[in-house]
Amino acid sequence: MKYLGLEEEILKEKGGYYAATEIERQPDLWKEVVEDVEKNKEKIEQFFSQFDLSKTKIILSGAGSSALAASVVQNTLKKKCHLDVEVVPSTQIILQPEYYFNIDKTVLFVSYGSSGSTPESVEAIRLAQAMCKDYYQMFVICASNGIIPTQYKNDHTLYIPLPSNTKAHSFAATAEFTCLILQTLAIFDFKHIDDYKKFVDYAAKEARDIFENKIELIQEIANLDTIALTTVGSLEFEVLSAETALKAVEITSGKFLSNFNSSIEYRHGPKLIMNSPVLCMHYIYPDNFISKYDIDMMNEVETDNLNGTVIGIGFLSKDEAVIKPKYYFECTKNEVFENNPALATLIYALIMHALMVHLSIRNGVRPDTPSTDKQVPKVANRVTIYTK
Repeated sequence: MKYLGLEEEILKEKGGYYAATEIERQPDLWKEVVEDVEKNKEKIEQFFSQFDLSKTKIILSGAGSSALAASVVQNTLKKKCHLDVEVVPSTQIILQPEYYFNIDKTVLFVSYGSSGSTPESVEAIRLAQAMCKDYYQMFVICASNGIIPTQYKNDHTLYIPLPSNTKAHSFAATAEFTCLILQTLAIFDFKHIDDYKKFVDYAAKEARDIFENKIELIQEIANLDTIALTTVGSLEFEVLSAETALKAVEITSGKFLSNFNSSIEYRHGPKLIMNSPVLCMHYIYPDNFISKYDIDMMNEVETDNLNGTVIGIGFLSKDEAVIKPKYYFECTKNEVFENNPALATLIYALIMHALMVHLSIRNGVRPDTPSTDKQVPKVANRVTIYTK
């Protein structure tokens, strides 16, 4: 059996079996996430009926990749759902909680997490419950046995446990990023759950195409003689770029360095990194207007004839969009993205995650366990929490 183009035995030998299988199973988990939200529609409706969501301050919070997952959904919740949303990482909240919680508004605090036990996120929940005057909370957490869901759940809590397989064995934490995004969008937009059902059906087909027909191109890119990765995108795809940069460092244990920028700002200095032999990945926004800026930037870097290798991922054909780089992943268009572009980050993430595993193996690192618990454990638990 092959996963990400590699035989199972080779993946086990290279220490990448869990990472590869967990990446490929994400579309199945996405289907479960949407089914669970649909089953809990009455529970969701009852929860939101307790307060006026349109007049509520919604704070999305988490640490690391969980905070980035929160940032991916922010634009959609503002634009599509017309909500007052702010993303504040728990690593920031604990430094000055009074700035966020001493307000004369109803607060809905949405806590994101993989383990549900990250010290900063636990402390952020504790502070929110203690300081907010009119307070509700929602948990988007993978592990139902974590500290937050077991010790901080109360009568004002919405918590729909994510599928048990969302919590992964590998360090890559793939579904622990994408499922957080999908569940949040589906819950806040539950009245349009049929759109999400259409999306997961489409995503299953798209994933098969990626893993069966695009994996050789991913392997070819991973085997290029490059030293680092730079990633760019617009709006929520800039956030995906940040997650990409983080994954490149994590899964290669720092042997493949990375950074990220927004597409438009890339020409204002950052693109000079292309004078070195780096991979430059461009996420093309699934919108005919915004994508023009992304494509212009990608083509500009390609025609500069620098030392880097340009890679594009988008929903437009090479000819249709006049795309110049050699390496381009064309994904299938889907009407759901017109009103909910954040969902496209899940498709791009499949390609990104697969590339990270191959980059890790190429650099002699075991993708399942690239770091030791003494350096960066899967649950970052070395922080000391201080109180004022």
